[in-house]
Amino acid sequence: MELKIPSELGNEKIAREVAATVAKRVGFDAERIADIKMAISEACTNAISYGSKADSRNKITVILTAHDEKLEIVVIDPGLGGPPPSNVNNPDIEDMIDGIIPPGGMGLWLITELMDEAQFIQSEEDDSTEFRMVIYRNKNIEQ
Repeated sequence: MELKIPSELGNEKIAREVAATVAKRVGFDAERIADIKMAISEACTNAISYGSKADSRNKITVILTAHDEKLEIVVIDPGLGGPPPSNVNNPDIEDMIDGIIPPGGMGLWLITELMDEAQFIQSEEDDSTEFRMVIYRNKNIEQ
């Protein structure tokens, strides 16, 4: 399934609900669906905010591919924010709470905690950025 949404904050909710519907139809349980919803919300929010500069003239593409034991989700943005980060750092939540560092920067880390696979793929054809996530139906499945 392919979904194109305008690059406006709030539209990540559409992608989240579509992904949840697909996951439910292919047999994911409620806990895994909640993980999918959170991860796709974060990925789409990043694509909207950074990858397309929240310009509604740009589109974010979400591709959902259901397999026997997994759901693959690809979020594509125009790549206006430059190259994607090369690594994901663990956030220092205590320093954020204490006001030592500003809050934020937890989205990618959260996605990597919720999904079984997550990676950026920089397009060689244009400047677009793909963020690929995979979640297995069962947490304990061998990948």
